[in-house]
Amino acid sequence: MICWIMASGEEGLKNVNIHCSLRVFNIMHSIFIFIIRLYKERLSQVDAKLQEVIAGKAPEYLEPLAALQENMQIRTKVAGKCMKWLLLTQLGIYRELCLESVKNKYECEIQASRQHCEAMATLGPHRVKTEPPVKLEKHLHNARSEEGRLYYNGEWYGRGQTICIDRKDECPTSAIITTINHDEVWFKRPDGSKSKLYISQLQKGKYSIKHNHN
Repeated sequence: MICWIMASGEEGLKNVNIHCSLRVFNIMHSIFIFIIRLYKERLSQVDAKLQEVIAGKAPEYLEPLAALQENMQIRTKVAGKCMKWLLLTQLGIYRELCLESVKNKYECEIQASRQHCEAMATLGPHRVKTEPPVKLEKHLHNARSEEGRLYYNGEWYGRGQTICIDRKDECPTSAIITTINHDEVWFKRPDGSKSKLYISQLQKGKYSIKHNHN
């Protein structure tokens, strides 16, 4: 072979180089085709896995999700039991406090009643003072106003009439009625001063009036 190359000279070397270059090109082309095929296969696998993830069917997605959901359910149950226990505890404490308050109040009332009975027994019936009932004497006079007039103890009084006003421990006063309202009567004295008295005062007997025919 070497002899043939030497014999053929430069033309033979050139042919050898071309042959080698073609071999290298063919090899590189095959490798490139192989790489492209691997890339397409890998791309197809990645796309298929992506579709599984989107559809929620990928094991790598479902297993952690199932574990997360299980943990969430467990924590929810535990939290619910804790809240129920806390609520029952608070209700129990409140109930105990209410019962204790009622019990204390009942015991205080019993103690007070016992002390009162003991005190009464110590005094004896002959030492117990009984206060006579207070007799309240109230005599209400019939007094009311109707349509600008005053009805008092069976008589009617109107604006412009002269009356005699009598109050306990005071001298009677002569006056002229100027206005009669729902709950008060205005009058004018001989000196020109004006004053009023309430109908309730007539009803209670603090004041009394009568016609002055003088």
